[in-house]
Amino acid sequence: GSGGGWAAGDSTASLDLDLYHVLAVEQTLEIFTLDFESYYVWEYSLSRMSTEDYVYDERFQIIMVALKRNDEPTKVFAAKTLEEYRDWLLTRNVHHAAVLAHNMMFDGLIMARLGIIPKMYLDTLCMANAVLKPFHRSISLASCLKHENSPYAKGHAVHDMIGRRLETLTRAEFHRYADYCKTDVDGTHWLFHRIKDRLDRREYEIIDTTLRMYLEPMFELDVDILRGVLEDTREKKRKLIAALPPDLKPSELSSNVKFAKVLKDRLGVEPPLKISPTTGKITYAFAKGDEAWKDLEDEYAEDPLVAPILAARLGVKSTIAESRAERFLKIGLEHRHLRVPLRYYAAHTGRYGGMEKINCQNLTRINPKLSTRNQLRYALRAPEGYTVVAADLSQIEARINAWLANCKSLTTVFQEGGDPYCAFATKLYNRPITKADKTERFVGKTCILGLGYGMGAPKLKATFRAQGHKLAQTTARNYVDTYRDTYYEIPANWRFCDGALKEIANGGMMMIGPCMASQDRITLPNGMAIYYNNIRWVDNNKYRGWVFDYAGRTKMIWGGTVVENLCQALARIILMGQAHTIRKETGHRPKLNVHDELVYVVPNSEADSFARLATEVMHTGPDWAAGLPVAAEASMGETYGDCK
Repeated sequence: GSGGGWAAGDSTASLDLDLYHVLAVEQTLEIFTLDFESYYVWEYSLSRMSTEDYVYDERFQIIMVALKRNDEPTKVFAAKTLEEYRDWLLTRNVHHAAVLAHNMMFDGLIMARLGIIPKMYLDTLCMANAVLKPFHRSISLASCLKHENSPYAKGHAVHDMIGRRLETLTRAEFHRYADYCKTDVDGTHWLFHRIKDRLDRREYEIIDTTLRMYLEPMFELDVDILRGVLEDTREKKRKLIAALPPDLKPSELSSNVKFAKVLKDRLGVEPPLKISPTTGKITYAFAKGDEAWKDLEDEYAEDPLVAPILAARLGVKSTIAESRAERFLKIGLEHRHLRVPLRYYAAHTGRYGGMEKINCQNLTRINPKLSTRNQLRYALRAPEGYTVVAADLSQIEARINAWLANCKSLTTVFQEGGDPYCAFATKLYNRPITKADKTERFVGKTCILGLGYGMGAPKLKATFRAQGHKLAQTTARNYVDTYRDTYYEIPANWRFCDGALKEIANGGMMMIGPCMASQDRITLPNGMAIYYNNIRWVDNNKYRGWVFDYAGRTKMIWGGTVVENLCQALARIILMGQAHTIRKETGHRPKLNVHDELVYVVPNSEADSFARLATEVMHTGPDWAAGLPVAAEASMGETYGDCK
């Protein structure tokens, strides 16, 4: 079953992206394109399990691996043991090269189990997220090859291999499967070279770092704390269900149709409705973030019969917190370390997304009123001899927003190291507000962070309500008006960006700060783009305004959303640039990213100096953002929860 060794002679191509400069190594890296095929059955497959659970399961078996060195012919190797695969790959110096796959989280994790860590990870799935996903619903390898008119077409042999182990394959079956595996490698290699120049070169370092957060885990999980988190979550759910009337079953709350019947027929409450953003049809507004649902909660907040049922509906239906706590505990018990799974370029602004059913982009913030034993962030612990250091960009989106709009009154507060929340609260309350005025400053903070992208009074009211702060509609309207009057340049920039949408739609060009709006995109300072594919004006019974297509869906857009997209995208570029500088200065990569925060795990002896350097680096803005007031703060501790 072996494909044999390499042919003699020098390689025909090497990594031609100058990535060795990014990696701070002195030699040009060869590229090995790789694909593993492994045993699977319906109940034991990546569609039913996490990648880590699948690869480290006792049933795991590699059936074959296909490997391509640079542009040389692809070879296939099969063996009985993992040790034989490891030795075969090591003799080909894969660990001294850049390794490419389509879904490196899977193939890279197999290499990690074999004890092989290459110099660099490359992933066409990540690349496709950035440059192909805006235009296509699917970015599977088969879809990408089809989109790009590749001479390689993914086959279907894998579907015939369900339940088949290597030793059960006939010679003909093996060769058919080997051809399939080789075609995947050749297609991946072709796709990489097809789209590689569409990414800014530094994006390859970001892809590599993102994958290493998962493939080289550093955080240890404290299972005692995770048990406390899970029990606390379940106890809250039990209390909600216990408050239900005895003749009301939890199953009547979990179904939308049954719950609507409970509201209308048993309680005399009209079920709240909304227009689905996905289908455009009228549906029930039963999600806790729906405005109509929040209004219903407000209306019946004091009702002894309705209020507990509304609360129980969320407790029964929203099992995300419980299932995530269960998942974290399972990882802690079975694997000990937390592999941080982040989806590169998940949003069209470049932001990360969560994966593997744990969403590390949405770790619940520390609540000082609760015990540390019941809070998830405290379960992420540095190994012995190490410290967690978290460095966070302060109010970066609000700062970029003010800078883009040339709003001098707000940027001046940032530049002078003032408190923008207190400054705005002073306007609202007509008296000096300091950090000692916690409620007033909270109001100012919510407004500064929430009103910069065109939020209106109803949504501002709902935002305050979600944080336990009730606000009258007239008061919310006053806050919105005061913000727009005080920082009038910001709403003016929304209108300016409305004009940019028209230019994009009509094939024109215009600058928005350091960004160029043209054709179907806004090109960012690093050469990447926010795509507004097929942007068009619609005017019908459902909606009047601009829409565009993204990943097979139609999305609405207006000037305020454009500003939001730009602020998020520019904040990401700044943060990733700072991560690059920190790595160049210290050799450390972030082990976790949560929005505008970089989280590192460093040796105890380096923690203080590292925190000082990270803070210094993150106080420096990029060359393309002259005058942007950037600031940051760093904190450290034994756990992520200690970094407050």
